[in-house]
Amino acid sequence: MLEKVLQFFLIACAHRKLSKPHAADFDDGRNADWMPVGNGPSHYVVCLDCGKKFDYDWRNMRVVR
Repeated sequence: MLEKVLQFFLIACAHRKLSKPHAADFDDGRNADWMPVGNGPSHYVVCLDCGKKFDYDWRNMRVVR
């Protein structure tokens, strides 16, 4: 319960629940709600608890922190 309260205030998140890897399309930014991770096309995962975005290394199949 305490962990949920801390996550509500964005004080602490363990980032245990991550989405599947997604490919970010390169966009010029005019129609994007948010910018892709890195320069050009890349892969990322999102924490399903707090919404933080992390790079994903597709070759090694792991999250880059």
